[in-house]
Amino acid sequence: MNRSATKAVNGGATMVEPLYVPVLPMRRGPLAAYSRLAPFLQAAVSPLWTIPLRTNPAGPPGPPGAVVAAQRATPAWVDARHLEGAPRAVTEGLWPYLLHTPLRPVTGPGRPDWQQSGCADFARACGNGLGLRVRAADASTEQGAEEVRRLVERLAGWDLARDLPVDLLLDLEAVTEEDHQADKCALRALELLGPLTRWRSIVLLAGSFPPTTPEPSGWGPIEAQRHDWDVWHMVRHARPELPVDVTYGDYGAHHAFAADAGAGGGAPWGVLRYTTDRTFLLAKAPTIGDGHAEEVREIARRMIAEPEFRGAGFSEGDRWLHACATGTGTPGVGNAESWIRAGHSQHLAYAAWRLSA
Repeated sequence: MNRSATKAVNGGATMVEPLYVPVLPMRRGPLAAYSRLAPFLQAAVSPLWTIPLRTNPAGPPGPPGAVVAAQRATPAWVDARHLEGAPRAVTEGLWPYLLHTPLRPVTGPGRPDWQQSGCADFARACGNGLGLRVRAADASTEQGAEEVRRLVERLAGWDLARDLPVDLLLDLEAVTEEDHQADKCALRALELLGPLTRWRSIVLLAGSFPPTTPEPSGWGPIEAQRHDWDVWHMVRHARPELPVDVTYGDYGAHHAFAADAGAGGGAPWGVLRYTTDRTFLLAKAPTIGDGHAEEVREIARRMIAEPEFRGAGFSEGDRWLHACATGTGTPGVGNAESWIRAGHSQHLAYAAWRLSA
């Protein structure tokens, strides 16, 4: 079912409703994975780019120019919540990059007043609208929903923000347990938030990639359930009366708090990952040590032997995994960062393909 649709906003400008919204940290691996998607798949993907936690928030906010180049004409959002203690890093180091692009700033309840008002003014000046990112756990309570209502009223009350298109980014965050109850939380939040305004789009975000790595190294792959996929289907089935479709969103092939920690690096292991219709296939692999390359190749061979493997031609991530398994690619087997990039690549391609079918 292809749910993409063009509609008029801002007095005649057109936009395409998002099909798939992955929450991705603004780092080299996810940027490379997204920018190298096949054009017809990339057109279906509207990321929520999150500037990750950094040791120097007042410094330059990562590679916004790379995001602008990658997005071209596809709508997306940029969330700078980890920079909100350094306003100039946002107002001078980030927002100027978003001018004349389809990128939209993100605000939400509980954020500083300067950020909420400045975000609305900037979004209106750009003409792209903004995203309102709300924790579903908070919004499913009367008190939390009231805080969102007050923010929506403030947005409508600022002169420069009148008739501002607003996207609801409803975030379930990590949904990794079997008895998660996330669908009930999302439905309650939508019941409370749905009537607050005429949302341009409603996106349900959730991450089911496990936060811990499988043990031991070299064993597997093991399976982790994609609860986020199930929750989205349940919510859409239960709330068909919403004025806009509930768009599927996840955290790519990484755990939901990847942007809330430093980049890390230096660990003697990483995780090879692959996405199927209902699960993630995961295997911990060494990055150093005698014989580690052959161990990684053996893990890759087991992964491409799985019946769900889609073939080397499906995406760059699939191509890398097949080349690693067969020894036909570049010398070496990569490292933890390149495995994340390959994992995001195959995951984004598969999710976009499934949702576009």
